[in-house]
Amino acid sequence: MRRFTVIGCLVVWLLAMVLPAGYGKAAAAASPKVSNDSLAQAVTALSNSDSTQYALFVAYPGENREEYSYQSKQMRSASMIKVFILGTAMEKVRDGQLSLYQNLVLHSYDKVGGAGVLAGYASGTELTLDTVMRLMITESDNTATNMMIDLLGMEEINAYIKRNDYADTILQRKMMDSQAVAEGRENYTSVNDLGHFFLKLYHRNCVSPELDDVMLGYLEGQTDTECFPAALPGVMICHKTGELYGLYDDGGIVYQPGKHFILVGMTENYSSRGRAISILKQMAKAAANN
Repeated sequence: MRRFTVIGCLVVWLLAMVLPAGYGKAAAAASPKVSNDSLAQAVTALSNSDSTQYALFVAYPGENREEYSYQSKQMRSASMIKVFILGTAMEKVRDGQLSLYQNLVLHSYDKVGGAGVLAGYASGTELTLDTVMRLMITESDNTATNMMIDLLGMEEINAYIKRNDYADTILQRKMMDSQAVAEGRENYTSVNDLGHFFLKLYHRNCVSPELDDVMLGYLEGQTDTECFPAALPGVMICHKTGELYGLYDDGGIVYQPGKHFILVGMTENYSSRGRAISILKQMAKAAANN
């Protein structure tokens, strides 16, 4: 597993020390305007080649270029909702209401199936908040996520979402809650909401510079590297993935040398899992090259 907190975070810290606040935005505004036309043509052609519903968000914070949004709308979030849970918790750490080093106890009733490793831990195990949040992101651990929802409260998470203007995003159920799904309670977000979350994180004004670096470290340690990292090998990517039946999502920050960009892709009603991931990978290459 790559360690953003050791290498990547050092790079971000050094840039923050050397460059004045707002440097990236100021430099982008002073540079020639770049068109999204070629990117839009490539993405549209890829999307039209398949019956899967695709949505894409791309932003280039170092360029004088408009955000590119393709078919953004409210979609099932799968595990992408976990970044908003993370943001809520980190605000509470910033405000002194929580500590990264406080202990949480894993109970038998916390354990659920699906992604993750905590369900295999012994009941009564104590874990730091830092560990639980890291597992929620790197392993997409559903048990860790439900522990965080219990700790924060669903209302508080949705208040954070609303306060930060993520208009398409809502948390309505815990992970692996099939009864809630049957009752019509699903979690939703959009490529635009996710893209704006990652854009804030890129500029290190999501929660605080120090805690944003911690979140970047979690995201850089993402163990699902099947999509965007496979499309852009050797490039550092801080990202989160999500998957449910009929959908696969990937989104985050791509630190391509000379061209950093925010990239979020979501799918729904895919023709096949492999086909959806293949198209998303091609969209990632299009974003890197256009």
